[in-house]
Amino acid sequence: GRPPRTGCGRLSPNHCGIRSWPSRSATTTASASPSPTESPSATPTATETQATPPEEAAISDVYGYTQSYALSCESRSAVDLAAYFGLTISEVDFQAGLPRSDDPDLGFVGVPWGLPGQIPPYSYGVHAAPVAALLRAYGLPANEQRELSFESLQWEIAAGRPVMAWVITGLADGYAVDYTVPSSGRVTRVAYYEHTVLVTGYTSETVTVLDGAWAYLVSREQFLRSWSALGNMAITVEQ
Repeated sequence: GRPPRTGCGRLSPNHCGIRSWPSRSATTTASASPSPTESPSATPTATETQATPPEEAAISDVYGYTQSYALSCESRSAVDLAAYFGLTISEVDFQAGLPRSDDPDLGFVGVPWGLPGQIPPYSYGVHAAPVAALLRAYGLPANEQRELSFESLQWEIAAGRPVMAWVITGLADGYAVDYTVPSSGRVTRVAYYEHTVLVTGYTSETVTVLDGAWAYLVSREQFLRSWSALGNMAITVEQ
C-alpha cells in the first residue's frame, strides 16, 4: 500500500462525512462496444448476458479515508467497501483479523508498518482471498476474483457495486514475479508496490478510483496496465 494521506475522499462535491446507508445505484449512459483490450468474463452474471455494458457509469457517495499503516491499503479499501454497503468495521480491527502467512494468497505477509514497495518474504501485504474471507466473516457477501474481465467490472459498477482492485501504487505500470513460498514450496505471483483501490466509475476513456482518501481519474489503458500486473485480481460483492 501507499503511504497514508490525510483527509477523506468521495466522489460527490459536498463535504466529507459518514453516511449510514448507500443508494446502491449508479448513473449510466447508453451502451457501447467493449474495448479491444477487454478479455472474456471470468464470472459472468445474468445481467451480462443481456447486452454490452453501459458506455459509462458512476457510483456516488463512496467514501475513502486515510489508511492507518504504511501497508494497510487492503484493510482500508475493504472497510471502505463494506461501509458503502452499510457495514461499519474498524480498519485496525480488520487488519488485526487478517491471518498471517508467508504466502499472500493465504494471509498478510510481514507487518503493516513495514516499508512500502517490497515483495515477500519481506513485508508486503495480502491478496484477495483472505480479505474476501474476512469480509464474509463480517457479513458482507464478498467474492475474490482472478482474471476478472474489464467488462465484468463495468457491469458491477453499472449495478451500483464498487469493485476492490489490486493494482500498482499510483496506478503505475508494474509486473509480477514468481515467489516460492518457503513454508510450502508453492509458487505464486507477487508485484513490487502492490496496492489496492476501489473502482467507482468509468467512461469510454477513463476509470475513476478511490485510493484511500484520494479520488481521481486515470485513463482506461493505464488502469488496465496497472491492474494486469497481478492478473486482474479483485473483490466483488454479491447483492
